[in-house]
Amino acid sequence: MSAKIFKEIKDTIKTRNPDFLTFHDVEQVDYDHAIQGLQHPTNCLEHLHWFSGDKYLKVIMPSALHECPGQWIIDEITDAMVRGIIPPVWVRKIGICASLEYKIFTGEYKRYTKEADLTIIPCLSPDWTKEASGPLWYLRVDGPNRYNNSIVMLLSGWQDPAVRRQNRIGTRMWIKRARPTHPNSFKTSTETYEILPPAVDPVENPSLTFEEFFAGGCPPGLDPKGYVILNLENLRILARRKIINRGNVPDE
Repeated sequence: MSAKIFKEIKDTIKTRNPDFLTFHDVEQVDYDHAIQGLQHPTNCLEHLHWFSGDKYLKVIMPSALHECPGQWIIDEITDAMVRGIIPPVWVRKIGICASLEYKIFTGEYKRYTKEADLTIIPCLSPDWTKEASGPLWYLRVDGPNRYNNSIVMLLSGWQDPAVRRQNRIGTRMWIKRARPTHPNSFKTSTETYEILPPAVDPVENPSLTFEEFFAGGCPPGLDPKGYVILNLENLRILARRKIINRGNVPDE
């Protein structure tokens, strides 16, 4: 089974088609063998989502549309740096990159393993050279929002043409935040943003504070209350362009 999985993934990487693969009745040993063959420093093309309890493996082959939220996040941070909102002390104190494998789920999902589309990993005090053990912010496309401090974008009709309305693809985004209330507890909140079609009534752009980026422990020279605005219209423009380039129609 693992040899079959590995071959199908390799063949799909070469063609970039289809957008994702699914495998059922996958045993743990098959998953372990497949991911061992794929985990190479130069290989960051596909993202594996492993549902061990269901013996289900989903392999995302990122397309330009699938990767546009990550591009948007990087663009918004870059824009804030160019305009002086993010001071130079930020540089090399935080990492923004594609994810390796993280076992970040809890409760009934603790056996799940997923790879993010983008992770934000801060360095820690006192000298700001040691990275946190895992991502503080976690970006995923097309998946349930089961991780605190996450940004999730859903592309409706992307995976299943049967649910599309006149070949249209829509997008919706969630931001889930976790704020500590006591040393060992926190409170979560979730915000929903309509991207395509846009909401009838305009909404304020979301933002992330430097305190949120660094889990409250900002490096000297970085105001914890400073923030980066995530401009929804910029995401809308980017998603619209990627959808049209695929030969589909934006839902608006």
